[in-house]
Amino acid sequence: MAFVCNHLHLRSEDPDNAANFYVENFGAVIVSTRPLSNTVSHQLELNGQPLLTVSGEAEGENAVAGSTDPRFGLDHFGFQTDDIQAAFKQFQATGANIICDPWTMPSGSQVMFVEAPDKVSLEIIQRPA
Repeated sequence: MAFVCNHLHLRSEDPDNAANFYVENFGAVIVSTRPLSNTVSHQLELNGQPLLTVSGEAEGENAVAGSTDPRFGLDHFGFQTDDIQAAFKQFQATGANIICDPWTMPSGSQVMFVEAPDKVSLEIIQRPA
């Protein structure tokens, strides 16, 4: 039996804004949008691969607010780049909330953290060459 990742699903107070965050900052593509109860569901791809499903709160749901605080369970999503300084400038230009400026880990990797819509914490990492 084999498995592949089909999607990660983010619930958002504003699914259009949340989906567009990944489009503007990562070059993701919204490949489909469909109605979901009283809201919408966007499917996004990154470099031709499934990335996220972003939808709003459907009728009858009572979603709770997210948090960027360290936590058990899912803590953050990680994205790798080949130019963290350019990524840092890109996030600044789009007005994203920078949680942690780029810094170098003992391993030589450079990392930064950004807050995506709905308090989703994103790690941006550049591995040493």
